Amino acid sequence: MVLQIDHESIESFDLKRDSNTIMEFTNPRDVVTTALLAVLVLAAAARTDAALCNKFDEAALLAVKSAFGNPSALSGWNSTVACCSWDGISCNAATGRVTDLTVFSLDISAPVPAAIANLTALQTVNLAYNQLHGSIPAFLGPHALPNLTFLRLDGNRLSGPIPPTATVFNLLLAGNQLTGQIPANFADAVFGEVRLSDNQLTGDASMLFGTKKQLNALFLSRNGFRFDLGRVELPEVMDILEIDHNMVYGSIPAAAAARKWLAFNVSYNQLCGPIPQGKYTHRFGPKHFAGNKCLCGRPLAPCT
Repeated sequence: MVLQIDHESIESFDLKRDSNTIMEFTNPRDVVTTALLAVLVLAAAARTDAALCNKFDEAALLAVKSAFGNPSALSGWNSTVACCSWDGISCNAATGRVTDLTVFSLDISAPVPAAIANLTALQTVNLAYNQLHGSIPAFLGPHALPNLTFLRLDGNRLSGPIPPTATVFNLLLAGNQLTGQIPANFADAVFGEVRLSDNQLTGDASMLFGTKKQLNALFLSRNGFRFDLGRVELPEVMDILEIDHNMVYGSIPAAAAARKWLAFNVSYNQLCGPIPQGKYTHRFGPKHFAGNKCLCGRPLAPCT
C-alpha cells in the first residue's frame, strides 16, 4: 500500500509550542514525516515479534495447550498469531524465547504438561488455581530449566512429595495435597519466598532457617511440621513468618523482637516460654500466639 500525502492541503497547519511541549515543528512536512516514521516503527516491531517467536517454543506451547484439553480460554494460542503475543506468554525481546508462562485460574483439570520441559528459557511458571493433579514433575527446577526463579502451583490438587529438584528462588506450592517431608537438599538451596501452607507435609522444616539466608517470607501453616523453633536462627531479611497449626515446639527465638514483621503467626503449636517483646511483635494480637502449650507475656497472660 502506498500512502499519498497532499502537502498543500496542510500548508496552513502549524504546531504551536506551549509550556509542556518539548519539541516544536515549524514545518508541516515535519509532522507528516514524524507520523510516517511512527507507522513504520510500529509495523517493523510487529514483524519483529512474529520473526522472533521461537518455532520450537511455539510447538511446545501448542503441546501444553493440547495437554490442558484445548480450553476455550487458550483459543488465542494458535499459529496465526505470534506466540509472544499469546495471553499469558512473554518472550525475550532479543531471542524470541519464551520466558514467562501463566495459565492462571482457568479450572483446568490435567497433570502438569511434560512439554513445559521444552521451554528451556523459562524464568517464571504460574499455573495457580486450576485443578491440576498428579505429582510435581522433577523438571520444574533449575536442573532442567536453568533460568527458572518463580514457580507458582498453589491452589491445585497436586499430590505426592515435593521433588528435590524444586529449588526455585520463589517456590509457591500452598493449597495442594502434598505429602512427605521437605527434601534435605533444600538446606543448601537459595530461597527468597517459600509457601507450603495447607498441605499434608510432615517432618523437620528447620533447614529452611539460617541467619545469612535470603529467605524473607516463609509460610508453613496447617501442616504436620515438627521441629524446635528455639534452636533455629531467623534469617536477617525475614519479615514474614507464618507457621501456625503445626506441631512446632520450643520457644520463640529472642531475635524475633528485633524484626520488622509484616506478618507473624505461631498459633496452635506446642510452644512455651515468654514472647519476645519488640515494637513489631506488639503489632500482633492474641490470636497470633494462641493455642500453644505455655507461651506467656504480652499479648497473652503475663509470665509467672
